[in-house]
Amino acid sequence: MKISYKVLQKYIKNIKTADEIGKDLVMHTAEVEDIHSQSKDFLNIVYGKIKKVDNHPDANSLRVCMVDVGENDDIQIVCGGSNLEVGQAVAVAKIGAVVSWHGTETVTMKKTAIRGVDSYGMICASEEIGLKSEFPAKDEKEILDLSFIEAKTGTSLDKVLNKDDAILEIDNKAINHRPDLFSHIGIIREIYAISGEKFDFEYQNLDFSKLGDLKIKNEITHVVSRYMGLKVENVSNIESPEYIKQVLFSASIASKGLLIDLSNYSLYLYGQPTHCFDADKIEGNITIRYAKTGEKFVALNDNEYELSSEDIVIADDKKVLALGGVIGGKSSAVSDTTKNIIIESANFDQATIRKTGKRLGVRTDSLNVFEKDIVNGMQQAGLSLIVNELQKNLKDVKLISFSDIYPNKQKEVFIDFDLNFINKIVGTNYSEKEALKILENLGIQKIDNKLLIPFWRKDLNFKADIAEEIARITGYNNIKSSIPEINMGAVSQTNTYKIKLDSRNYFSSVGFFDMYTYSFVNQELMNKCLSNTTGLIPMKNALSEELTHLRGSLIPNLMLSLEKNINEYKSLKLFELEKVFNLKGNKIIENYNISGVMLVEKDIAYYDIQNTIKNFFRFIGIYNYSFENIQDTPSYAHKGRTASIKVRGQNIGIIGEIHPKVANNFSINSRIGFFEIDVELLEKVAYQTIKAKDISSFQENNFDLNFVIDKENSTSKIKQAIEKSDSKIINKVDLIDIYENEEKLPGKRSLLFTIYIQSLERTLDDKDKANLINEIIKNVSKVGGELR
Repeated sequence: MKISYKVLQKYIKNIKTADEIGKDLVMHTAEVEDIHSQSKDFLNIVYGKIKKVDNHPDANSLRVCMVDVGENDDIQIVCGGSNLEVGQAVAVAKIGAVVSWHGTETVTMKKTAIRGVDSYGMICASEEIGLKSEFPAKDEKEILDLSFIEAKTGTSLDKVLNKDDAILEIDNKAINHRPDLFSHIGIIREIYAISGEKFDFEYQNLDFSKLGDLKIKNEITHVVSRYMGLKVENVSNIESPEYIKQVLFSASIASKGLLIDLSNYSLYLYGQPTHCFDADKIEGNITIRYAKTGEKFVALNDNEYELSSEDIVIADDKKVLALGGVIGGKSSAVSDTTKNIIIESANFDQATIRKTGKRLGVRTDSLNVFEKDIVNGMQQAGLSLIVNELQKNLKDVKLISFSDIYPNKQKEVFIDFDLNFINKIVGTNYSEKEALKILENLGIQKIDNKLLIPFWRKDLNFKADIAEEIARITGYNNIKSSIPEINMGAVSQTNTYKIKLDSRNYFSSVGFFDMYTYSFVNQELMNKCLSNTTGLIPMKNALSEELTHLRGSLIPNLMLSLEKNINEYKSLKLFELEKVFNLKGNKIIENYNISGVMLVEKDIAYYDIQNTIKNFFRFIGIYNYSFENIQDTPSYAHKGRTASIKVRGQNIGIIGEIHPKVANNFSINSRIGFFEIDVELLEKVAYQTIKAKDISSFQENNFDLNFVIDKENSTSKIKQAIEKSDSKIINKVDLIDIYENEEKLPGKRSLLFTIYIQSLERTLDDKDKANLINEIIKNVSKVGGELR
């Protein structure tokens, strides 16, 4: 945002220097990227007049000119300008001046001989002295003709062109939330709030309600919240006065006549974009609507655009007049022959017009302001400003008809005034009088015990916003820092925090990489997991085609990470502890899961992952658990090699192997173990109290038994059957080997268990062992096992 110091001077009494204002804005409001003194650009560049023009003796394309630059003698300059004339007023770069040679490289003027003729300076084109936008040349050899200005020769060009201003360039990013600051008046109000220097300004909202009715129809009030139109007759596109040009020049905008300049004047002075249509070029009534798909539109930049049904257009009965909030149309453009106009002052939805501008590749100053979400109270002020200027600069101007489509008027905003809250948050000790003085300078009024927020401050909605405003205007550097007194006690860890910390520590310690993947999935990824996005929560505004739905499981993205890293590792273990998202009725349920995938060189993925979980449970104090067969498995799981994890009879997760088709979809040919556990349920069963068990003084013995089961049968069922055979003397049961051979054991697998036995009362003999073996064989046979 570029702000003219000269415009600030017009409104603020006893104004500080430009540098001081820049420092104030940096400390209280926004970063000032640069304060550019225009006069420095015109050192040794003066207003001159050509007295004589001769042909160059050795070059047909050059002329030898004698130029009056206010010195005792005229100076000789060799020039190739195509429009040189005797008596012409020109911009002369004298020796020592710095110019941009043909608009490219920077050069310093010095005496030189051009094809044998001495030259003591340069007659400049507009692009060579930074005035290309204000004075565009018709061809590359055209010099800047200043004959429309009468001045004393030798006068510095910055004085002649009113270019002796200082331009403050404010960083847009720092004020994106403050649409009121994208204007000179907004900055003036801010300077007043900071310094207390009074300013001479008040919005003049003219009353147009008694005029005739201008026929305008708004079909899309949800994206065009206010639309004002005013028809004015007997106008003329005369040259604008200097105070209007001053505002435009600060933003590097060329003056194009009063009718066109006034729209830019409203934009840069008030922050309200407006537009003028040539009323005589409008056929029928005006309608604000969505464009028709494929509808064509030629804009003021001479480009033709193909519109979509999401674009806002202003149209008459036969054509599109303007792309709402973005750019005007050539078919209704104001020109030097315009006699009657319709002035538009409106507010367009920021998201809609931003999408239009981005899709069509159009970027305008109006769009830049509208997308900051301006307030609905500025439209009448902007329209009144233009009417005042028309009446001031033109005779016989007539206001004919008016329309203001404003279905949902902006409501006044009140915030509770809480001085204790302000002082506590800011760390100050303001009295009510001191706090209210700061707020009044910001345009905030106290009514009873509430604060009335000015209509232009759309960003103020809560008590914390008021505290921030007082801190900002006070100056954060002026608020004394002090260490608050806090009674520090030992911070107790919650089970939630502890379970997450212990889980991360355990899996990291046994070789798992801690992953942080996207919280999103898409159809392609779910297809690879033999599933789809049905039942998942879709994103309304997806970041990309790869991130369309919230994840319901951590496994798909872990598989994606495994695929990306498979070529670097022969064995790889990944885990993630993060949120998953699922629907319960119409409510979105968020909960933490811990999930892992495990690729090992050995082809026993299920038992590797099972041993990992067993050790994990021991680490977090879970001892009473089991792994049980389940029928309803996730799509990515191998149905015959997946089990539920039960603790104290409660299902807290699943464990198993990834389905071979899924592994193949991720270009992995090995078995992959996985687990997925609900952290909230895990927290409830973790950290069990260990019950002490008597230590036997008698010898412990062990023996091995080998059972054959169907491949579909559960290993855990066999182990549980063994353990239940005689819990008084069985200490432990370990599965130590699994054997599969389709030729010798078709459809079967062999399980080798080691059983450890010990009594608290006596030494066990062979008879005890034989009785126990018989009981084990009997129990195992009941669950489908056969002694091998």
